[in-house]
Amino acid sequence: MSESQFCSKLLIAEYLIELNSEMPFELEDGYQPFLAGDDNREADIRIQCYKGIPEKLYNADNLVFEAENEEQKYYSIYKTGDDLLFVVHSQQKKDTIQQIAILDKSFKNWKVYTNSDDESFLPLKYPLGPIVMNYMTLFSEAVMMHASCAFDGEKARIFTGFSGAGKSTMSKIWSEARNRIINDDRLIVRKQGDNYFVYNTPMYYVDISKKAPLSAVYLISHSPVNKIKKLTGVTAMTRMMAFSIQNNFDKQYIQTRLNLFTDLCSKIPVYDLGFVPDSSVVKFILENEVN
Repeated sequence: MSESQFCSKLLIAEYLIELNSEMPFELEDGYQPFLAGDDNREADIRIQCYKGIPEKLYNADNLVFEAENEEQKYYSIYKTGDDLLFVVHSQQKKDTIQQIAILDKSFKNWKVYTNSDDESFLPLKYPLGPIVMNYMTLFSEAVMMHASCAFDGEKARIFTGFSGAGKSTMSKIWSEARNRIINDDRLIVRKQGDNYFVYNTPMYYVDISKKAPLSAVYLISHSPVNKIKKLTGVTAMTRMMAFSIQNNFDKQYIQTRLNLFTDLCSKIPVYDLGFVPDSSVVKFILENEVN
């Protein structure tokens, strides 16, 4: 590394991420508690950051995936040789490319080109940061999920479901019951040995890095009464996979996820939970889950 090069290291879900640039760059406030300082281990992920997007960097004919809704585009993925190329759209400026990022076939090395029209140089600006975190889980036994997680000091319970199902409500209820909230939106579940652990990820707000042992997964929905059903086998696996963050354009990625969820659901109980959005659900869960 040359003396003129700027470097920052992040430790997220125990993955060491190293960012390098020839120019000073910034990381949003949510990343600050995850800075790894002088960690001298070999990085799991390396990101070379550039300010400015070169012309004709990608071939628009090789589109393999697009993340968008009726209101806005998030990102598009192109196949270019053995690499993946991400065209990331600004969430503040419509029809503006925010970044172009190239990920090599090892899933460990990124080149990130950030639009130089931005006043600040933010190589992990949303939504690219979560994209990087999602793809770093693909080469190890881990997955990113849309979920909340409460930890009582011994057990971590994940609550996941469709938008509006009550993930944030569950976080509030369990927090008021003196549980520690690992995160209420975006988690990484990672296998270590024979166990699974839950980690928070950097958000738009500042929160310390957290880790807890996973004990149960609840697929939640609002209900006039508290009710619970244990799920097993393919049902548990497919229901849970629906709330993981994934790009299903490659058979290898799909198989990797299937293997992970098959193992996870064989070790961690998965429940279908209809709940009343008040404190009664805490006692109900504690009385009805399998130890």
